[in-house]
Amino acid sequence: MEPNSTADLEKAYKARVIIGAAMIGVLLIYTGIVEFIRAQNSPAEVFTPAPGPDVLALLRYVFLGIAAVEFLVIQFLRKVMLSADSPARQALPSGSFVPETQKLITVSVVTFALCESVAVYGLVLFLIGKNASDFYLFLLISVFYFAIFFPRYGAWEEWVQEREKAARRG
Repeated sequence: MEPNSTADLEKAYKARVIIGAAMIGVLLIYTGIVEFIRAQNSPAEVFTPAPGPDVLALLRYVFLGIAAVEFLVIQFLRKVMLSADSPARQALPSGSFVPETQKLITVSVVTFALCESVAVYGLVLFLIGKNASDFYLFLLISVFYFAIFFPRYGAWEEWVQEREKAARRG
């Protein structure tokens, strides 16, 4: 990287923290939506599933399966997108950061979106079946994914150093 790479990396990391915090904040908005809908309905309306318990149970298991697969997909995509010979490098949008730093930001945003999608599954289940526990289960899984996959600055520095070493050798 260039001489100012540490400052560039720190600036990018701060931008990523803001993006991540905003996406986590959306989880609070989803929670507000669920609680608002619950407050607007009587208990009988809230806990009476519209499509039937069998359909909801099947959908719940399908969404749990998708969420479990997403855990593996996140790991795979991060590895592929950050690999040295990744074709995604040429497809990165031009920005104010050097390509390596932009790649880190892009991977983070993709990871955040996948983490957040798990909470969306719970929101969909709640809107269909009106069972808040479905939403909260998927919300917890989503928060867990954010906690695991939220990139750390030290990991970014390590990745950049490895890239610099590989560039010097090759």
